[in-house]
Amino acid sequence: MGELLTQKFDKAYKFGGLFAMFRLAMITKTPSTAAASLPDTQENLAIFETALNKLEKEMKK
Repeated sequence: MGELLTQKFDKAYKFGGLFAMFRLAMITKTPSTAAASLPDTQENLAIFETALNKLEKEMKK
């Protein structure tokens, strides 16, 4: 449960550090600690992937 969602937080950290992880949590309304307990459903993965794309665009500015 939540392994793929947790990997999204790891990816955010790699390109933006703690700030990126914080922003991902804000956008998805899911803290990194809670992501581990959520199911890796297609819906959840889509939410996190959309949030990561938004975050990457924000970080490039």
